[in-house]
Amino acid sequence: MHPSSQYPEPPQGQGYGYPTPAGQVPPPPMTVFQGDQTLPGTGTTVRVLMFIGGPIGILLGAVLGVLLLFVVGGGAALNSVAEAPDEEFGAALGFLGALGAVVALIPLGYGIVSTALAAFMGRRKKGVFWGVVAFNLASALFLLVLVISGDSVSLIPLAVHCLMTILMFTPRVRAHYGL
Repeated sequence: MHPSSQYPEPPQGQGYGYPTPAGQVPPPPMTVFQGDQTLPGTGTTVRVLMFIGGPIGILLGAVLGVLLLFVVGGGAALNSVAEAPDEEFGAALGFLGALGAVVALIPLGYGIVSTALAAFMGRRKKGVFWGVVAFNLASALFLLVLVISGDSVSLIPLAVHCLMTILMFTPRVRAHYGL
C-alpha cells in the first residue's frame, strides 16, 4: 500500500482546495511574487544585536545613575554634618552630580533608542532602515572618539556597530525595506 493513499484527498473547490462559503468570492491567485514578508537573516542579526545591546545600555545607565545618587547624596550628607560646611566642596559636588548625570544618561538613552529601533525593525519602512543606519553610525562615531582618546575597551562595541552598519546594506535587507 502506497503511503500517500493512507490520507484522504483534500476537498476540491473554488478556494484553493477548500470550499468557498456561499456568497463569497475566492481571493485571486498570486500571479506575481509578492516577496517574503520576513526580515532576512542579516537583518535579523542586526535586530538581535540591538536587542542585546539595548538592555545592556539601560542597565548600565541605571547602575551609573544609582551609584551617582549614592556618591552625591553621601557627599552632601557629609558636607552638611561638618562643623563648617565647605562651599567649594558643595560646588564640586554639584559639578560631579551634573557630570555624572550626563555620563549615566548616555548609555541609558542608547539602550532605550536601540531597543525601540530593534522593535521597529519588523516594519518594512524606509524610515526604520535609515534610523537604524543613522543610529549605528552615530554610535560608531562616538565609540571611535573614545578609542582615539585611549579607551581600548570600546574597540569591541565599535566593531559590532560597524558590522551592523555593513549588514544593513546587504542587498536582501535593502530589498526588504524597499531600497
